[in-house]
Amino acid sequence: MKKKSSPYSWAGIDIKDALAKDEDRSFLDVVDAIDKKKNWSGLKKEVYATFYLKKYAHAQERGKAMKLTPANLQTWRKSSAFKKTIYEVEKNYEEKFTMTGLMIIMTGTMVLFFLRAVMAGVYFINFSVDSIVGAIGAVILFANLRVKYRMLKNCTGTRDFIYLDGSSFLLSILLKMALPPNLDFTLVVLIVAYYVEKKKFKKILNEFLKTGG
Repeated sequence: MKKKSSPYSWAGIDIKDALAKDEDRSFLDVVDAIDKKKNWSGLKKEVYATFYLKKYAHAQERGKAMKLTPANLQTWRKSSAFKKTIYEVEKNYEEKFTMTGLMIIMTGTMVLFFLRAVMAGVYFINFSVDSIVGAIGAVILFANLRVKYRMLKNCTGTRDFIYLDGSSFLLSILLKMALPPNLDFTLVVLIVAYYVEKKKFKKILNEFLKTGG
């Protein structure tokens, strides 16, 4: 029987994979308890779920009973291992943000170059080949934006990142239309936007790390 996809939008790939393999529903009960914490950010929920998975794997290796349960959820953060999990998840978010940011710059540039070619009617090779490259770039761009905004939704309610992305791409399009082909500032605009966003995101993660989740 095919299992339903996970409804937990905050959950990362490791958590969703563990849920898919959760035959006795023990992990599902834990994730449900975590998900019901409406005042928790998605990042905090992911830290708790990740911590449970690590402790569960450790208990299985040693043949010991699992001590963490939904009932004692509030006591988990007292463990020194929990603080280590916060740091690991925070670093994972930072690395993902860096990778998705660089991919967005690369693929965004590809898409904008194709749009410029369509407007000018001058293609690098020909329309068919250029359109394939542009389409591939658009698909990869969309996929990385999804990963990026899932992380941002987990960490903050601000829409500043969306506005900055939108304005940087809009500015790039306007510059491409206004300036001759030999003057292209697309890469510069997207890189500046990336570094501004990365600094803001790092500040959000540091605040989370400082408060201990």
